[in-house]
Amino acid sequence: MDTCWCPMERKKFDCYERRINCNLRGRFTLLKILIAGDSFAAEWPGNNGWAKLLAGKEQKIKEHDVTNIAQAGVGEYKILDQLRGQTLDDYDAIIVSHTSLSRVHTRNHPLHNEGLHKDCDLIWSDIEKRNTFLNPSLKAAKGYFEHHYDDRYYQTIYSLLRKEINQLLQGKVYISMSHIEVARMFIYEDHHLDFSEWWSKNKGTENHYSKVGNQTVHKIIVDTLNKLC
Repeated sequence: MDTCWCPMERKKFDCYERRINCNLRGRFTLLKILIAGDSFAAEWPGNNGWAKLLAGKEQKIKEHDVTNIAQAGVGEYKILDQLRGQTLDDYDAIIVSHTSLSRVHTRNHPLHNEGLHKDCDLIWSDIEKRNTFLNPSLKAAKGYFEHHYDDRYYQTIYSLLRKEINQLLQGKVYISMSHIEVARMFIYEDHHLDFSEWWSKNKGTENHYSKVGNQTVHKIIVDTLNKLC
């Protein structure tokens, strides 16, 4: 019996076939990649974000087959939820951009309900100076931060969620990334990219990076994929 046509073997063969499909530069191409995470990975307006560069959306030749489910402004729980909603075995590599430690989960944001940030969670810097007049939901959110928010508690929750994501992706080609300095305390992944220093010097309007900043992030991710795949 030709076992390569069994569903499981056929899938393995397809994955292998994609990985040996090299371009003239000798780099592996056409990997099926899943991107999850926060606004540092989400699809922004414009063409210079590293995630769009990875997909080759502005090039004549498609670079990779990218599925991007990242959501701007979300906490780590929603990132875990993004991954749980996917058939992870369908992908050759998974990239996760981890978020801020201090986001408070909410199903309904008091300010953002459409556009890029329609799924976002609460963070104090976003609501601190907002007027709560005629917005009882915003008033309640500000009251929680002012009277009940406990940073140590949210660091613990964040740590547990990072570990849960890492466990979920065991056995996968998984590239973890973060962009803020405090997240360095919570690195549990085998292949983590810390961009906190790079971002501090290259802030911009797409994925929070400048054009050059995005190009460098893209290059580092591509180099890492080439080593792992």
